[in-house]
Amino acid sequence: MRVLLLLILLLSPALAAARWYQVDVVVFRHHVPPTSGAEQWPAITALPDYGESMDLITDLPAMGDEPTSTQVDSGPGPIAFKALQRAERGLLDAERRLRNSSDYALLLSTAWRQPKLAVTGAKPVHLSDIDTRASARPAALADAAASVSTAALTPRVEGTVLVKVARQIRVDIDFTYDHDGTPVRLKASRGVKLREVNYFDHPLFGVLVQVLPYDLPDEDPAAGGSSDEPVDDARGNGVESSGALAEPD
Repeated sequence: MRVLLLLILLLSPALAAARWYQVDVVVFRHHVPPTSGAEQWPAITALPDYGESMDLITDLPAMGDEPTSTQVDSGPGPIAFKALQRAERGLLDAERRLRNSSDYALLLSTAWRQPKLAVTGAKPVHLSDIDTRASARPAALADAAASVSTAALTPRVEGTVLVKVARQIRVDIDFTYDHDGTPVRLKASRGVKLREVNYFDHPLFGVLVQVLPYDLPDEDPAAGGSSDEPVDDARGNGVESSGALAEPD
């Protein structure tokens, strides 16, 4: 049903004319040295609700009367909520710095593109490090990994990202991180600027989110958006939005 809903959204003429955005998300953990006097984190009382969330598209199945991925890709526009290839992502420098840091460890990195969705129509995107771990396995382990159900794996970090667009872009995040068998939660909501790298912080882990404007292949960037689009101060001048929070050093 989720795939069918997404395909309906993709084929809607109204959405084809709407402004699109690229959303990049990076989740990392802090290296916390184990000590006998380490802080004890209380057990969380509730988990994020994934019932209304959607998963990113990684490979569209050819099922019944639903279009195949080849049929959808043949159109001029991108596929909404499809996980982007690494080369297309916008926080590659943050990934590199986290991988090379002795203070942090990268847990999850992904990105997708989506049309403008107002507050009432926005859906949270479900993310998990399970997919990241699976894609990082050596090729020699592919056959063995194929015999293990992804559902049987336990995510170290899992959560949702919700992007709502009106006069302002708002990002809601809700993640849990398994810290030595104890789940801890980071839930926050924030108004963001286009191109700004936003840092959501927890003492044990953190989340970076960046929302970029994305011009459809047949769209003229100089035409500008409609009057109800969020203001993009950096459009056309190459200047980064003010107040951006850089990734951890």
